[in-house]
Amino acid sequence: MEFTERKVLVIVRSRPWGMIFNFEGWRAAVGMFGMDHEPSMLFLGDGVYALLKSMDQRPVKMFKSTYDSFDGVIYASAHSLEERKISRDELIDGVEVVADEEMSKLFEEHDISVTF
Repeated sequence: MEFTERKVLVIVRSRPWGMIFNFEGWRAAVGMFGMDHEPSMLFLGDGVYALLKSMDQRPVKMFKSTYDSFDGVIYASAHSLEERKISRDELIDGVEVVADEEMSKLFEEHDISVTF
């Protein structure tokens, strides 16, 4: 069987506290670069809390810096942010906020999606 590079959408829906899934999404995305895949991260629902500047970023600092070094793209759902009354100014640098229509395109553009 031949290996094929894939565009992977890593969807993070889990809150960043009390569970390990949010953190594991970062780990998986970084690991995919090592396998020559092209991951993008999409934060939805309670997952958007991980993108707040006010959150303790130490658990993901190493993964985020590596992810950024590979020019990985981080998306956040505009709808999820609105529901939680989070403004764009409250997010860490480098996050692209996307509306529902744009999210639909992300699913179409990626070969695989993985949810955490």
